[in-house]
Amino acid sequence: MQRRISAIQVDVGNSRLDIPQFELRRDFTQRANEYFTGGSGDLTEVQIFTGPAAALPEKMSRNLVQSRFAGQQRRAGRGLPKEAVLLTAKTGGGQWISAAVYVRPRDPAALLILMLQTLTLYAAVLIPLALVTRRIVKPLERLTQRVGRVGLTEEADPLRSEGPSDIRNLINSFNAMQARVSALLGEKDVMLGAIGHDLKTPLAALRVRIESVEDDAEREKMVAAIDEMVTILDDILTLARMGKSGEAKQQTDLAALVESVAEEFVSTGAAVQMTEPDGRILALVRPILLRRAVRNLIGNAVKHGGNADIIVMHSGGEIAIHIDDNGPGIAAEQIENMFQPFTRVDISRNRASGGSGLGLTIARAIASAHGGTVTLINRTAGGIRATISLPV
Repeated sequence: MQRRISAIQVDVGNSRLDIPQFELRRDFTQRANEYFTGGSGDLTEVQIFTGPAAALPEKMSRNLVQSRFAGQQRRAGRGLPKEAVLLTAKTGGGQWISAAVYVRPRDPAALLILMLQTLTLYAAVLIPLALVTRRIVKPLERLTQRVGRVGLTEEADPLRSEGPSDIRNLINSFNAMQARVSALLGEKDVMLGAIGHDLKTPLAALRVRIESVEDDAEREKMVAAIDEMVTILDDILTLARMGKSGEAKQQTDLAALVESVAEEFVSTGAAVQMTEPDGRILALVRPILLRRAVRNLIGNAVKHGGNADIIVMHSGGEIAIHIDDNGPGIAAEQIENMFQPFTRVDISRNRASGGSGLGLTIARAIASAHGGTVTLINRTAGGIRATISLPV
């Protein structure tokens, strides 16, 4: 039975208490016998019955009515239970024991009270737990976001130390690490800038001196070599200054910006064409830097693929600048290596064919400074698609 029982009353006699109105419960009887015969008790012939409480013997019924449970029921304005459970068993001494109990009636209010108690317990535990979790998670979220921006162009202020002591210690350690990384990057930028500046000065003097060389062919080779060195130094200086760019971001029509770069190539006779977008595509960017990235990618397409087909589109919360060519493509396992400094498709050292090997590196650095990316993929129709993706 699943109902609770209360107020056990025991009667001891020389014979089994047999009440016709009570029904034998065979399932409970079997379990009771298994329990008592397997334990240390000496009860035998255990039987369990259910029936009306009014059918119990007068003495046992009177004791049940006078029980503490019955008093509680009366004070609560509830009637006494109508049903009782009767257990009879024989002891080792030959006596019979009979015990009767009320079957406590179902109380919907008790279930409601239990539910309210459970909800109160959940609220008492979960609300403080949620507040503690929030106090831990929020600083960790900000720390995770800041870690992803370490080394980008914007100089970030130290992260505010908050949360539990362990989280505050972690944030303080991160701030110290970020300061050291920023100092190292600053030293690198200063060193590269100094090297570039110090090398360009003697190159300029050398450029003047070679004008006195009488052999025209040799003079042109010298001029070309110096121009190549100057261009490489310019690329190096661009990388060095990437983290210290003084150019402010401006709301710019990217379609117009890309079109102006494409026209530069068209004026030189290059096979460059651009598909006009449906309307203006505006974004907050550094125009001079972004123009350099687009120029590098179009130059690569023309140099290695023979042409450049350009599409500027806005979809899915980002702006994409696609530059396609019809060249031979790049082996898939080599694509990511092409973004490494001084890596070129053409292994020759001739800038006219191989380039300085910094164009893609600079393009990716510029895109990263805008929170975007540069990717290369092999087109199914042949050639390469270079894409600059920028957040809106």
